[in-house]
Amino acid sequence: MVLGVQAMHHGKMTFRRWRAQKRGQDVLAAALYERNSRARERIDRWWAAGGAHRDEVWRGAWFLLSDARFRFGNHERPERVVPVLEFLLEADPTSPYRPRVRLTACLPQTAADPPNGLYMGDPWVGHLVEAALGFPDPALRQRLADLLSVTDQPGLLDALETAFRPRAHLGPTYLGAAPPGHETRCNLWLGGEPNSFLKIVCTNPNLPRPPAQPGDIDLSLLALLKDRPDLLPAFEQDALAVRLLEYLGTWLPEQVHDRCRRALRDLSAREGVTAVCDQAMLGDAEAIAAARDAGYRPASPAWTPIFLLLTRQFAAYREADPNGRVLQLTCSIDGLRIGPDVIIDRILAILDTDLPDDVAAAVRRSLRDLGPLSGPSVEDLSLSCMRRAILTRAITLEPEAVAAVVDAGYLPEDDDQELLPLLFLTEQFERYDREDPNGTRLRAVLAEKRYRYEHKHFRTVAKRAGRPDPWPPKQPSPSGDRTSTRHATTWPSSFGVGGHF
Repeated sequence: MVLGVQAMHHGKMTFRRWRAQKRGQDVLAAALYERNSRARERIDRWWAAGGAHRDEVWRGAWFLLSDARFRFGNHERPERVVPVLEFLLEADPTSPYRPRVRLTACLPQTAADPPNGLYMGDPWVGHLVEAALGFPDPALRQRLADLLSVTDQPGLLDALETAFRPRAHLGPTYLGAAPPGHETRCNLWLGGEPNSFLKIVCTNPNLPRPPAQPGDIDLSLLALLKDRPDLLPAFEQDALAVRLLEYLGTWLPEQVHDRCRRALRDLSAREGVTAVCDQAMLGDAEAIAAARDAGYRPASPAWTPIFLLLTRQFAAYREADPNGRVLQLTCSIDGLRIGPDVIIDRILAILDTDLPDDVAAAVRRSLRDLGPLSGPSVEDLSLSCMRRAILTRAITLEPEAVAAVVDAGYLPEDDDQELLPLLFLTEQFERYDREDPNGTRLRAVLAEKRYRYEHKHFRTVAKRAGRPDPWPPKQPSPSGDRTSTRHATTWPSSFGVGGHF
């Protein structure tokens, strides 16, 4: 019985609330759409009274906007939206936020979408940003843009940040955004000039704000655009360092690139420095320059020799690796963040540059001393991965890899079928001829596993050595398979005329 009374009471409360919302909506509609002077007087009186009366008017306005499909694309009814927005943009000296209009007096503190379920006249704050960019009435669109350019209302600032994130996030190349001849992955410019949204954001003196979440890395571009380096330490520093490097890899205004470079050299947190060092070892030119200029070093001293080598700090490298053990020292690191195969690629790449003779000799010495150690360990596993990486590069005729394989005697560890292709491609013909005097075994291996190799490499070596090309001839397709003449009954398109599988 008690439950029934409670349900009845709740039903009455819901009904009264619905009646209040409906009354506000109906009276406001009469005032704005029908120009009813008595309805307008009542609306102004309710607004001035504040409290529940103002709430009726406020929610009634958003009911009307919802009915008019405010910012619902082609379904929007601008002639029904304009009177309501103009009403909300009228002056209200009681508003605690700028500009002092009805809109800022009642908006929530965030731009969160209204809850799902029965709509109760909650505002869609984000739609106001959309309207400032694309509402069909130019005058009202400009009024909204002007409001967003000066407001300090938290919900509107939140909506601007919400709209900024996807535009600052590095997406595909945006055609027409960058100046002619350039490409950008940020959607904030038009022909190299700020678009209408960026103009609003850059004009508003209350943006940027400190990020609510350190991982909200897309907002770091807003701090860069408005030259607020004091806000950058509030972001996750490793993610920030990576994002700064990514921004340097796409077109942005030159002053923004300059701020990115300055920020990369001013990192104080170990996480940010480590991220720059990692990217430098991976070959990022901007990361290398930043690491050299700022004097950064990896967190683990074991990384220092290869870091100094790959960033071409040769004087320091000689001191850090006097015995030419750069790869062995790297293999001793527990938990490599950069894969052994990537390290080998970087070593081979730097050997292809103008290294000092003593540095090149030290690196080659290390590259040829990756033999097995005494037993299974993290170091053994890394060494094994590096050897396999060198073998993989050797069969593509990478000169330094071929020389290392021949000098060190590196051979495949667990696949005998890889031996003959390797011996042939590295021109170790004395042993190759002992293993396969008439070439039939190599041809059989290639026929079975030709997907592992490229014919052009065998053709190059055979021509250089004056030997027959060992690549097996292409086998003819078996008769009756799908590569033969197409018949109507073998294709799905023939289903309608009696075809089948």
